[in-house]
Amino acid sequence: MSGSEPGPLDPRGPVLAVTMWAGTWLGIQGRPEALAGCAAAGALTLVWSRGRRLAGAVGMLLLCCLLTAGLRSAVTHAGPVPDWARERAVVEVEAVVGPGRLSTATRWGAFWSAPARLESVRGRGQHWALGQQVRLVASGEAAPVWSRLVPGSRVHATVRLEPAEPQEPVGAVARAREPPQLVAEPGWVDQGVHRVREGLRQAVAGLPAEPRSIVPALVVGDTARVGPELQERFRVTGLTHLMAVSGANLTLLLASLLWLARRLGARGWWLRGIAVVGVAGFVVLCHSEPSVLRAAAMGAVGLAALGWGGRAQGLRYLSWAVIGLLMLDPWLASSAGFALSVVASAGIIAFARSWTDALAGWLPRGLAEALAVPLAAQVATQPIVSALSGQLSLVGVLANVAAGPLVGPTTVLGFGCAALGWLLPGPAVALGWLAGWGAQALCWIAALGAALPAAAIAWPATPSGIAVLIGLGAATYLVLGRLLRHRWLIMSLAAVLVLVLARPWAVPGWPPPDWQVVQCDVGQGSASVVAVEPGAAIVVDTGPEPVALERCLAALGVRRVPLLVVTHFHADHIGGVPALAGREVAAVLESTGRPGADQVAGQLPGAQPIAAAPGLALQVGRVRVVVVSTLPASTAAWGDAEESSAENDSSVVTRIDTGRIVVLATGDIETAGQAAALASGQPLAADVLIVPHHGSARQSPELFAAAAAQVALIGVGENSYGHPSGTALRELGQAGSAIYRTDTQGSVAVTRTDAGLQVTTERPG
Repeated sequence: MSGSEPGPLDPRGPVLAVTMWAGTWLGIQGRPEALAGCAAAGALTLVWSRGRRLAGAVGMLLLCCLLTAGLRSAVTHAGPVPDWARERAVVEVEAVVGPGRLSTATRWGAFWSAPARLESVRGRGQHWALGQQVRLVASGEAAPVWSRLVPGSRVHATVRLEPAEPQEPVGAVARAREPPQLVAEPGWVDQGVHRVREGLRQAVAGLPAEPRSIVPALVVGDTARVGPELQERFRVTGLTHLMAVSGANLTLLLASLLWLARRLGARGWWLRGIAVVGVAGFVVLCHSEPSVLRAAAMGAVGLAALGWGGRAQGLRYLSWAVIGLLMLDPWLASSAGFALSVVASAGIIAFARSWTDALAGWLPRGLAEALAVPLAAQVATQPIVSALSGQLSLVGVLANVAAGPLVGPTTVLGFGCAALGWLLPGPAVALGWLAGWGAQALCWIAALGAALPAAAIAWPATPSGIAVLIGLGAATYLVLGRLLRHRWLIMSLAAVLVLVLARPWAVPGWPPPDWQVVQCDVGQGSASVVAVEPGAAIVVDTGPEPVALERCLAALGVRRVPLLVVTHFHADHIGGVPALAGREVAAVLESTGRPGADQVAGQLPGAQPIAAAPGLALQVGRVRVVVVSTLPASTAAWGDAEESSAENDSSVVTRIDTGRIVVLATGDIETAGQAAALASGQPLAADVLIVPHHGSARQSPELFAAAAAQVALIGVGENSYGHPSGTALRELGQAGSAIYRTDTQGSVAVTRTDAGLQVTTERPG
């Protein structure tokens, strides 16, 4: 980086890029009223723009984006495959499978998803040869089998087609109903990429579990081995971007290649050629997905802007990159990852150079640059991150600053490891060992940051809340450049921030001092807490990971858990069990003998297992817990494998009476499980209902009527399942229940007062 002063900004590029983005986003939504309104606005702009070239360009671009994006969306969602998907047809397909992702941190266990191109479809007496793009998914025991396919493989399988969302770049979702039958091996390019990626995995296989999973994630975005707890630590500390293919990866790769090429004597067009080869190799190695193309463009923009141009030139490059990417893939307009990449690049281009110059007055320039770049990206992207998560990461800036100097060397060593892994395993293992030290340090930073009591605080994901963050970010950009020049001031501010993080951050009024029931905000999952006595509470399910549950229990002051109720063993209900390991769990009420029971027992070795059975009554202090129903898994009605209806319907349903409040906790029961509860003969009337299955559409109005709950609590987070459904919300309203949900209101507490039930939410929503 040079220390040149930033030049004047030309607004034309950013204005056209924003116009392209808005028009493309509206075009792919498929909403006639939005299209008509935007088309009218574009036409009026054209009429008004006489003599105003920028306004005329905006109007013309808006109309063109609406037309092209709308047509591409219409073509994608038209034809026999989308028609069959609306009928949920079961068909036989031959498909070329793209790069997939396997996750075990889902509510039904293992889940695999990949883009695929349908070469032929046979069903309902018809046979079509086509090139329709679909999203192919498999779950349960089938997921690991599908995940072993090399990208580019041609397979035959029976699938069930389902409609895709209008804003998805696929014509349907194809849910696998059987293992794949290999028809043809992938081509030599796909085979070579697979060998390189597999060589990277093998080279780091001897590392401890956490760095072993982080090195491939840093280099090529391979997160298959990253566990849910580690993912949550990186999310809380604002380091998730390190585990995704981003422009930073490419910038580091190109910077390393060009540095080496210069040392070997390359100059002029040779350097440009090496850069082009580096970009092409990066795209191929990372499977040429839209996110990879986005990362390649953002990385090239960042390198060009920071290396060869000023701020104005960099924003011009960025604007044209945005326009070009949206022309290639209009569905990027609705991608949160695309928005984060663009905004982070804009922040780096606009401020990283001047902030580096300020820090270089009292730090080595290389270290100053390593600190300034992630700091600029963090401040720029915080409004988007908070809008997505409903949280403000106080530790994010410090974590990114601490991680900044480690990311570059670790990623470059990882690229070297990948390059040598399939040719020279010995040197590759040595490079992997060195990269592992950096990755381990990143894991320690994430663990330390996530453990701080005030690592993240709830923040309203409302227009006004996000506007406040945007204002704070703008103010930060205005003053930080001056502040960074003063060593002792910055060190004092950092010390103050550390002290703030070390103390629990109490949201005003949260939690209420006499809370009796709390639905914790644990993301897409469920965890409920019922007070027994000061410092002790019954916990019903634990959510998908321990960090969020730990934060909730710490805020509530829960030190002992005399009873843990495990409704069923899906990951979004038992993933947070490690948060209870130090809280004296006395007993676990569960369906013993099920897959997952051993996992819970292994994490809570001192807890007494209690087999749930209909009618079983337990007295926990002054609280009475009665098992209403639990279906044996063998008799629960199986639906599709991806829904795991049998496990859902076998959830342990309990009625918990504290003497002041009655709670009906229902797990994930669907129609069969709800019918069993209604037929149990046990009383179902309750003050508070933990709504079944995160508010899915599979509900029984009779259960809501029988419970007649004043308050309905829905444990839910960001998800693609449509939770909570409009059907469930409507039926709860008809039953007279006031609805509270953790995705919009954070944790929810219910208290009995002389005036009746009082509900306190962690954040407005």
